[in-house]
Amino acid sequence: MIKEYSIDIEHYAFKVVTPIQKRFSDLDSFAHANNAAQQNFFDLGRAEYVSKVEDYKPFYAAPVTLLVVSYHTDFFRPILLEDEVEVCTTIYHIGEKSIKMMQVIRNRQSGAIHTVCDSVMVSVTITNAIPKAVSVPEEWMARIAEIEG
Repeated sequence: MIKEYSIDIEHYAFKVVTPIQKRFSDLDSFAHANNAAQQNFFDLGRAEYVSKVEDYKPFYAAPVTLLVVSYHTDFFRPILLEDEVEVCTTIYHIGEKSIKMMQVIRNRQSGAIHTVCDSVMVSVTITNAIPKAVSVPEEWMARIAEIEG
């Protein structure tokens, strides 16, 4: 890998791995998974990880939820129709009000990394449709530590 990340993505033992089933609508005219579809794949991995931290509740019913405020995506290899891929997800940093997550879309047969997404989420409470940043709940930090070992 040419680029360096906050973790060694090629050798990291990701604890949450989500198999991805591609749909015809995910493909562009060259039969590659388009960039928007790949962001959806990352969302599936993000949702699976978060569901292991906290029981899912719609944002309007949860006392605290996570809001993605930033992400950076690097596309290294196209994802072809025949590629079997998975999203590997980890949380590598917890701040007072934010969480940093690293994800890769990896080929299930070869282990080759197709795409990398580094994102920042903020812990928020939402009142009257207005998010307000709050501290990451202690229970979440403990559960993330369990998941990550």
